[in-house]
Amino acid sequence: MKSSANSVYLTSNLSITNDENYIVDCLVDHDEMPTNFETNHVISFYVQTDLYLVLYFQQLDDRGFQMYVVEDFSQNIDDLVFLREMFMQLINEGHNPEIFKKAHYKVDTILHMAKTLRAVIHKDAPDYYED
Repeated sequence: MKSSANSVYLTSNLSITNDENYIVDCLVDHDEMPTNFETNHVISFYVQTDLYLVLYFQQLDDRGFQMYVVEDFSQNIDDLVFLREMFMQLINEGHNPEIFKKAHYKVDTILHMAKTLRAVIHKDAPDYYED
């Protein structure tokens, strides 16, 4: 999937965008569009080897979407760790702890599954062993 022209790279494999048209298109294309906009959402989905993590903020003063993309996430564990730590920093600073705790938990869960997912996605990766 082509990234948004408004994406900003936080690392060489991790980007962020708040281009709501692009984010909504991605959510609709992958059947992940939320139906309730009165609550915060953390939505994740995969496109080939990339992880898409979408946050929806319901507060009237800061309503909208934010999307993070980790390219080839199962190989780029450092970028997942960076994202998890960034969410923890935002939580510690008091920035919308409810949604960032959910996002932190989601990334942490993916990190714990990364080795298994890498074995499934990249069968030729060095730590993949066939039984």
